[in-house]
Amino acid sequence: MNLIHSNRCALLAGFLSLSLCLSLQAQAPPDNREGADTLATLVEVLSQTDDAQFQLDILKGLVDGLKGRRNVPMPKGWERIEARLIESPNSEVRSQTQILAVTFGSARALEALRRTLKDPAFDLATRRLALETLLSAKDSELPAILQTLLKDSGLRGGALKALAGYDQPTTPQAILEVYGSLNAGEKRDALNTLASRVNYAKSLMAAIASGAVPRKDLSAEIIRQLRSLKNPEIDQRLQDVWGVARDSDVDKRKEIERYKGIYRAGGSQPGDATRGRVVFARVCAQCHSLFDSGGKVGPDLTGSNRADLEYILQNIVDPNAVIPNDYRSSTVETSDERIITGLVTKQEEKSITMVTANETLILPRGEIRLLRPSEISMMPEGLLANLGDQEVRDLVYYLTRPGQVPLPAGPETLDLFFNGKDLSNWDGDFELWRVERGEIVGRSATGLKQNEFLKSQMVLGDFRLICRVKLTPNSENSGIQFRSEVLPDGEVKGYQADIGAGWWGKLYEEQGRGLLWNKSGEQFVRPEDWNLYEVVAVGHQLLTAINGKPCVNLRDASGRVHGMVALQLHAGGPLEVRFKDFHLELNPKPELTRAR
Repeated sequence: MNLIHSNRCALLAGFLSLSLCLSLQAQAPPDNREGADTLATLVEVLSQTDDAQFQLDILKGLVDGLKGRRNVPMPKGWERIEARLIESPNSEVRSQTQILAVTFGSARALEALRRTLKDPAFDLATRRLALETLLSAKDSELPAILQTLLKDSGLRGGALKALAGYDQPTTPQAILEVYGSLNAGEKRDALNTLASRVNYAKSLMAAIASGAVPRKDLSAEIIRQLRSLKNPEIDQRLQDVWGVARDSDVDKRKEIERYKGIYRAGGSQPGDATRGRVVFARVCAQCHSLFDSGGKVGPDLTGSNRADLEYILQNIVDPNAVIPNDYRSSTVETSDERIITGLVTKQEEKSITMVTANETLILPRGEIRLLRPSEISMMPEGLLANLGDQEVRDLVYYLTRPGQVPLPAGPETLDLFFNGKDLSNWDGDFELWRVERGEIVGRSATGLKQNEFLKSQMVLGDFRLICRVKLTPNSENSGIQFRSEVLPDGEVKGYQADIGAGWWGKLYEEQGRGLLWNKSGEQFVRPEDWNLYEVVAVGHQLLTAINGKPCVNLRDASGRVHGMVALQLHAGGPLEVRFKDFHLELNPKPELTRAR
C-alpha cells in the first residue's frame, strides 16, 4: 500500500521522525532488529515521494536519531535513494542526505565530501559542513587534509579543533609551523589541540622552551589541561616554569589581598573598561557571558554581585570554594589516548555530549576508555597569573561596570566579530535576526514600518570587510552599515553599502547626507542569489566591489573614520536577507582584493 497521501504528508513525516528518534535513542539501536526495521521503513517512505519538505522531515529525523553514531549498517534500498536525493534541487535535502550517507559508510559520499572540503571554489558554509560531516564519521583520510587547511584562513579554526580528534604524529609540527600567523582565537584552538595528548604536549613544551610559543600564551585553562595528562615529564616542565599549584586557604587569602592591593593602586578610576573588555575576551569569554556576550560553559556573570571587589576576586582566585553541581568538570580519556576536560551536558545510551572551553563534542561511548567526574570547577585557578598589573585593574574594572562597553577591534578580538554560531557581540531585535547554518539571517514575514538593524558591538577604524549576501526578493532593500553610530532612538547613522534593486553598489549616509555615490553596480549582481560584497575603508578613502567588480571609489574628507558595522532590514514588504563567509581584516591597504 502506498504510504503517502498528500493531505497527510506533514503529519506522517513528524510521526515517523519521532518514532525513529524514540526507537534509536532508547532500547533499539540500529544494529538491532527493531532499529533496522525502522530505518528500512523510512527509506521505503523516501522512495515513494518527490515532496522536498516531506523528504527533509524524514531525513532530519534520521540525522537526529543517529546523532553520535558511526558506521551504522546501511539499510536496504539506501544506495538507490541516495543517488536520487543527492541530485535534489533542495540544498538542505542534499546536505542531510550526504550526512546520512556518511553515517551509513557510503564510500561515494565520503569521497565527494573530501573533494568539497579541499576545493576553494565551494563557499565556506558548504566546506564547513563537509568538514563537520567527515569529522562526525572520523574519516581516516581527514588528518592529511586538515593539515593542508591550516593555511586556509576560512577553515583554519575548524581544522585546528578537528586535529585534536586524531593521534597523528605530524600534527604538532604542522600546527607549530603556522602558530605565529594565527589570530588570538586560532591560537587558543591550537593550544587546546596541542594540550590534548601526551605526545602533542611534549612538542608544545619544547616549543615553549625554545620561544616558538610565548610562555604568556598559555592560559590557566591550558595549564590545567596539561596537568590533567598526568605525565611526569610534562608535570616537571610545568613546575620548572610555572611552579607548583597552591592549594592552601592561607595562600589563596594572601593572593586575594595582593590583587586587592594591585587594583587599589590604580587610584579613583583604577582601570579602563574598554581595555578590560579586551582582557575579558582573552581570558574569560570562552566560558562566561557578560551582558549576553561570551560563552555558555560557565555561569552568566551579568546578574552576579560584580560591584563587590571581594566577591569578584574570591571567585577568580579560588573558583573551587563553592562549585554548583552544573559546573563540575569531568575528564574523558578516549581509546586513542586523547584527554578532554569539560562539562558533560548529556548522557545517552550510545554517546555523551561534552562542552569544553572551545567546542562541543558528541563522543560515542564505544570510543571512551574512561569518564571521570571531578570535584573541581570548570574554571581553572591561576586565571590572573599571566596578566600585568594594569591588565588586572582593567579586567576587574570592566567586571564591575553596570553596562556593556564597546569592543575595540584588534588582534585579540578580531575573531569575535562573528563566531558563526550565534549573535554574541551583536545587538538587535532577535525576533528578526538569527543564525542559521553559519549564516546571519534577517527575516520579516509581514514587512516593516521602519528600518531595523543588527548592530555589531565592535568598533572599527581602517578595515576590509568581505562577505556574501543574498536578498529575497531583490525588489526589497538592505545594506551594510559601516563607521556608524547608534542614535538615541535606536536608528543607525553612518555609511551604508547598499543592497537591493536600484541601489546595489551605491553608497548612502543613513541619517545624514543621503546618497554619496550614485553610480549603480546593478550589472554585476546575481538577483536573489549569493553575491560577494567587499567594503574597504582606509582613512577617508572608501572602496566597494560586488562580485569582484569595483563600485564605489570615494574620498570623503568630512566622514567618520571609526565606528561599528550594522546590517539592515529596510522598511517595506516581506523580505529575507542572508550574510555569510565573513572575512574581516584590519589596517589594509586602500585597494580592493577581489577586483584584481
